[in-house]
Amino acid sequence: MKLNQRKTKRPSRRLRDRRGIIVILTAFLLTALFAFVALSVDTGRIALTETRMQNAVDAAALAASQEITAAVYAAGQGQGSARIDANSIAISQARAMAAQVAQANGVYIDPANDVKFGKRTYNASTGQWSIAWNSSPFSVVQVTARRTAVNTTAPDGQLPLAFGWAVGKESVPIETSATAYVEARDLVLVLDFSASMNDDSSLVSSLPATEVDHALDAMWNALVAANPKWPGTTQSKFPSTGFGSINSYAGTYVASTNNTTIMSTLGLTTNVGSVRKYPYPQAGRNADGSPKLKPSNTVSDSLWTGYINYVKNLSGTYKRKYGYRTLMDYMQEQGFDRTVSEDLWRTPHYPTQALKDGASLFCSFLNDLAFGDELGLVVYGQWAVQQKTFYDGDVDINITADPITPNYSVIDTIQKHLQAGEYNGWTAMGDGILKGRELLVGVASNPSDHGYSRYGSRPTMIVMTDGQTNQKPSGWTLPAGFNWAEWTDYDGNGTADYTTTDVNKKYAFWEATEAAKRGITIHTITVGADADRDLMKAIAFACGGIHVDVPGGSTIANMRQQMLDAFSQIAAKVPPAQLIYGN
Repeated sequence: MKLNQRKTKRPSRRLRDRRGIIVILTAFLLTALFAFVALSVDTGRIALTETRMQNAVDAAALAASQEITAAVYAAGQGQGSARIDANSIAISQARAMAAQVAQANGVYIDPANDVKFGKRTYNASTGQWSIAWNSSPFSVVQVTARRTAVNTTAPDGQLPLAFGWAVGKESVPIETSATAYVEARDLVLVLDFSASMNDDSSLVSSLPATEVDHALDAMWNALVAANPKWPGTTQSKFPSTGFGSINSYAGTYVASTNNTTIMSTLGLTTNVGSVRKYPYPQAGRNADGSPKLKPSNTVSDSLWTGYINYVKNLSGTYKRKYGYRTLMDYMQEQGFDRTVSEDLWRTPHYPTQALKDGASLFCSFLNDLAFGDELGLVVYGQWAVQQKTFYDGDVDINITADPITPNYSVIDTIQKHLQAGEYNGWTAMGDGILKGRELLVGVASNPSDHGYSRYGSRPTMIVMTDGQTNQKPSGWTLPAGFNWAEWTDYDGNGTADYTTTDVNKKYAFWEATEAAKRGITIHTITVGADADRDLMKAIAFACGGIHVDVPGGSTIANMRQQMLDAFSQIAAKVPPAQLIYGN
């Protein structure tokens, strides 16, 4: 053997066995690793597909619900019904829109089967909202995207797995859905019933004289038709034959300026027995709201004297003419307060009657819409009142437990029984907004007072005026540092587009911003030539609402129609649809 030659040793059997095991383990681990890689790839594809489908149905549900809000808006413009049910064109359009939007996002849905509708309802006992599917009117849309068909080549076929063979599954079903709804509103009407709300049916009106005459005649006719009687008697306050020689619309001319002579000439001192045959037809109301008893002879003579002095001092056509028109005008100008003239609410005085008609239409629209809205009422004159109770001898209403109510007819009844100057003649808009805010979300200084707005609804106010706010709390000043540009920068250039130096207007606007801070939307309506449009436009802008103007016109009928249109627009201004998460 050569010295440089080494003897070669064969591997031991133990080493050969170990190498064999490693080969087997490697093959096994590579298979498992491949399976995990395959699973992660397919899992990623599943997640990506599911996300894409979810995004598509989210967009489709919102788009479909916008067809519903568009139909409601159209109804507010007088086009179609506000009630959205299975027969509504909006529903077929919503189905088509859902399919179109889903397809644009690369996802198939069957509009007939994958889009369903329901109604969102509130349970007052639990404070919870629920959805009643297939129950109309529809305020909820659900869109479902399915990839569940066994045939993977179908539009709704299951998702094929790239490495399904590795896990023994060739495809998987995927299903996603989204629900969008139109939010219900808790609404408070904040209405101006100041004394100027009868100006268009008074002799001071800027309307043509024939329009005013017709308005005054309609007021008298309404009182005769209503035929209110003195409490405890069968005697009519407004007999169709009038009061002695006050027996015509245009009136009886009496040249004398002596009150005793005029009273005698008109027959107002005529007695039946020892009682005046023609008592002055209004006595006012008691503290509880009930109408007072027929006035005594002395009180009646004093009241008629007030009317006579008024007519004697008129100028123009109706100077010294004692008739139905001048009597209606006197009541509006000198006796507008409910504590003086208890029956003026029965008359169509303007713009109050247009406001009442608009509010009634508003209630009717909400009733037809049936989206779960609730309604409250605040009335302001020299001060504001939350109308939780109302009693006038004709109606007795108490909604103290639930002053923002689903019973729209109660609110409608109250507002129909009001008159211009209901709470004196001034215009305390700021107090009206404050009372509306407190009705919705509670008194700010009382942490336990949360108001009457429901969780899950949109608190909203509709503030209306025909004039200029002229009241504020004694000693109130605008808080230091108030930034007008934060609220009234209409064009986004950093500068306020509305400010005012009038402290009463400042107060009304500040109260509106306090409402906005608490999530309240405010819409505004202005009526007539003297309404403060600039302030009301600024309030609506600051509080996320819309401003609707009723300019009035040459006729009362024109103004009434404008008011109806204004209330229709605001009633139809439902909140934008939003998605329900977790359903």
